[in-house]
Amino acid sequence: MDYRQFEQTPDGLWRLGGEGAGFELDKPAAGLFTLTPFDGLTVTSLEAVPGEYPESMALAGLRRPHHSDDGAEVSFDSESRIPFGIPTVITHHYKLDASSLAVQTGFELPHAFELRSLTAGGLRFHGSIAAYAIVKTPSAEGIVKEPAMTPFDGSDAELYKGAMPPLAVLFRLADGRTVRFETGKDVWRWANAARIGDGTATFIVRSEGGDLICTWSLYVFAPSASDMPPPPGRNWNITWSIQWGDPAASDAKFADVLDLRAECEDCACAQPTENYLKKWVRTRLASAKVGDVFAVVIGGGRFCRRAGHLDRGRKKDLPHWDLPALREFARWANRQLRKSGAELVLIRGKED
Repeated sequence: MDYRQFEQTPDGLWRLGGEGAGFELDKPAAGLFTLTPFDGLTVTSLEAVPGEYPESMALAGLRRPHHSDDGAEVSFDSESRIPFGIPTVITHHYKLDASSLAVQTGFELPHAFELRSLTAGGLRFHGSIAAYAIVKTPSAEGIVKEPAMTPFDGSDAELYKGAMPPLAVLFRLADGRTVRFETGKDVWRWANAARIGDGTATFIVRSEGGDLICTWSLYVFAPSASDMPPPPGRNWNITWSIQWGDPAASDAKFADVLDLRAECEDCACAQPTENYLKKWVRTRLASAKVGDVFAVVIGGGRFCRRAGHLDRGRKKDLPHWDLPALREFARWANRQLRKSGAELVLIRGKED
């Protein structure tokens, strides 16, 4: 197999070599990236701003590439330090495979840091976008329904603004290919401003110059009294992903199919559901052979608020959704199945 690995360029950038999606780190600035999933689309990350100083002023620290034994996945850890004022650290963990980029972004904000504002950056999508859809965070638990695509004319406009992040932003290019931005399962971390108090969060999706832009303001201090001090700094992590490529057809021929909608009523973040899924895969490993494709029918994912699903029983209400957890399960399953030349795909039912 032609392993893909990160290579450092003469100008100090890190670039993913080999065929497939293009990925460059520290471009356009320290800690940021430029992703080219395929010709005709470029995704650029926007800088985070913890307090006064933006990520572009950070000093590049740790840069550590990794790749899986079979070469199917690569990952990269980066750390950047802003030395001005109360020093802060911004970390990113990137995980890239043939059709997705999963990211965890972290902020290390010392207790002495005054949490007046925290912007986690965002994304700019540049390409021939023809249509889009925004999946809003629902107010009630249940299966997440995705709206129909809306034509995208490229004119400057605010397409979404809210205190909760959209669970997903979907769009279709002029050539028919589709791309998805998805918030991670940790919706409660994105919406933590309400839990901290005396502050607001604002998430915006807008079109500008023909591009589609997502921005993430996690916290802006809004005191209820003039003499109230801002809250102290804290560590804050969020996860998200970008998906591309055509999903498997629901009527394709599979070696075996598990309809999770019929088998499990709980969300996939719950430990019993995760155990059930992994057991289902393990019982098929012995018979799996080259070319076998196993499928799990998932619908649109489930939005849930039960903190016990996240091993946080002391909490009562932690909003999360399980589609990112299902994608992580699929990555785990494929690590096992690839040893036999088989694979697992997630599909939607015909009615979803």
